[in-house]
Amino acid sequence: MLLERLNGRRVRSAGALLDQAAGSSRVTRALSAANADYLRALSCRSWRRHRGELDIPARVLARTGTGLEQRLGRCELLDSAIRWEIAAVLAGRSMGTWGSEVVLAGFHR
Repeated sequence: MLLERLNGRRVRSAGALLDQAAGSSRVTRALSAANADYLRALSCRSWRRHRGELDIPARVLARTGTGLEQRLGRCELLDSAIRWEIAAVLAGRSMGTWGSEVVLAGFHR
């Protein structure tokens, strides 16, 4: 959804900027217990390899509307999206806010 929003604003190379920023993300504040648990779940790849189901946060599910199956079909973005979400959690932001800040900062370099 983040890439769709940025592409709708004719932002080019948004995915590359997000990947670069996610690769250098660090904790910027103490994490709540819930965010620490969520981060551990996002960071643990072993359970994702062996489970045939996908847990989608309710706040994300409510925003997908009827396009959920189409979005889930874009598996090539899954690893990047997980890294972006981890970076957003580390920064104490939602992925949408974090991603917009990253891309806008990229334009000012």
